[in-house]
Amino acid sequence: MAQSDLMLIEATPEDFLRHLPATDAVLMRKRFLLALAVVMLGSLSLLFHALMPLDWNVAATRAIQTLDLPGLHKLMLVISGFGNAPKLVAVAMVALLACNKRGEAIWLAFSGLGGWFASMGLKQLFANPRPTAELVNVFHQWPNGSFPSGHLVFYITFFGFIFFIARDQMTHGSLLRRGVMLLAVSLIVSVGFSRVFLGEHWISDLPGSYLLGALWLALSVKLYRGWKRARRRPHDWYLPYRVTGK
Repeated sequence: MAQSDLMLIEATPEDFLRHLPATDAVLMRKRFLLALAVVMLGSLSLLFHALMPLDWNVAATRAIQTLDLPGLHKLMLVISGFGNAPKLVAVAMVALLACNKRGEAIWLAFSGLGGWFASMGLKQLFANPRPTAELVNVFHQWPNGSFPSGHLVFYITFFGFIFFIARDQMTHGSLLRRGVMLLAVSLIVSVGFSRVFLGEHWISDLPGSYLLGALWLALSVKLYRGWKRARRRPHDWYLPYRVTGK
């Protein structure tokens, strides 16, 4: 291994202790609890989606649409305006490739497009009807299903991965880093509200969509980190390492 690699990555005693048999049992319990929490959250999200009465969804949407703040409608259109997943991913990949970030470009596409395709497939499975103009104000009537929200899942998997890249690779304390991270979080948080405000999704669509996006983003980040470890230590990439510098 080159000396520069030793400066970047070094195994610590704590890391090797994690691989002792006693610690394996603790790790398995943590993984079990995490899996149980995911199953419970998923079940609750599906129950919320399936059991929330239509009149509650309609009443909630109408209440949200009564908000009449200056510029609110235009702001909601802007927030929802990044829903063309293939085009946005292509632009982001070109920008990352221009910055010599080929790996990040590929994994960003995996995260963003993977989440988007997953949501499109689940729409076909659930075939939940969208809001209609007879019930609420609808900005645009889409032909596909309402659950899960493709916009919401894509925003989490795409802008969430951008947040992760900015946090880990951009200069700490820089205004650009803070701006990118703040913009990514703002879009993820506000897109659910914007989809309901524009009459394109029900409130019952949101919890499951947020959960699906978060799970796919977590998987993408985990695989990306494993890929980076494999590049640093191709012969023993499975061992835990600590990044000590750049």
